[in-house]
Amino acid sequence: MVLGTVVRGSGTFGATTLGAGMGLPGVTVRVARTGRSAQTDASGNFSLTGVPVGNVDMEFSRADINARASVQVSPGTNAITVAVTGSTAVVVPRGHAGEEIEGLVSAVSTGVGTLTVLDQRLGAVVVQTTGTTVLRHGQTTMTLAQIQIGMRVHVKALLQADNTYLATEIILQDENVGGNRDVEGTVTSVNSMEMSFVVQSTGAPVTVKTDSSTTFRNRGSSATFSSVTIGVMVEVEGILQADGSILARRVTIE
Repeated sequence: MVLGTVVRGSGTFGATTLGAGMGLPGVTVRVARTGRSAQTDASGNFSLTGVPVGNVDMEFSRADINARASVQVSPGTNAITVAVTGSTAVVVPRGHAGEEIEGLVSAVSTGVGTLTVLDQRLGAVVVQTTGTTVLRHGQTTMTLAQIQIGMRVHVKALLQADNTYLATEIILQDENVGGNRDVEGTVTSVNSMEMSFVVQSTGAPVTVKTDSSTTFRNRGSSATFSSVTIGVMVEVEGILQADGSILARRVTIE
């Protein structure tokens, strides 16, 4: 079986067009020389059964699209994303053709298949799931019903025409509200009134809050909040809060 999403392509990588992440409805997907076909739904999703194993040619057509791509099909279920622009179609890694969303889950609705994620860059984001969405913790497959409020997730999603997000993959992370959370990176902004600052780490920016119990160290010596300035490198040890911020127990200025 092939479960896929057809997205609008944009940008270039060499001579190949890659996906921008907008799901394309009404695209007919055909497996060449087999008679197998399907049409994408309103979110650009499709499913095909009876697809032969191996390297197969797939055709994508609509009034404005006439493209072909080669797809490697393995036994079992194959999840793919296809970026299409005019006569060009490229199979891209599942979930890497759109937005990266990361944060704490603030709401889950299994009835309509959505969850709300508090992303510090995008704010509260409602993410739609479908039967093709991959949910996992490590290599263990999960269901939407297993995701609870307060869990931290990383979502790979496609931006839809109505500006909502369709998840292609949801990865449950190990950090929950009230648990330990460490972050290391560069301070990008400081709010002296609220005694907080923002750290840019390898992922999304993280807001760090401090209080009277927070300790500060600067190159081995005792320090204060005033030592935290834009551009310095810090290592923060703290507790993950419900809004995705960290309440720091210790801030080390490097």
